[in-house]
Amino acid sequence: MDANELEALKLFANGRSAEEIAAEMNVSRSMAQHYVRVAARKLGARNRVHAVALAVRMGMFEVAGGGN
Repeated sequence: MDANELEALKLFANGRSAEEIAAEMNVSRSMAQHYVRVAARKLGARNRVHAVALAVRMGMFEVAGGGN
């Protein structure tokens, strides 16, 4: 997974919309969505939420606000 895919997935995991991901990464909305989809595919995930769960479990990043 490349850095853009990981960054987009991390932003998605922290509640950002496609529009917010695009603005933060300075790319189009469709490119932001593409990055998240490709990251999910590379992780072998069933969907985007599953991709986040797999990435967190693999230690790729932590989700903000996940405390007790």
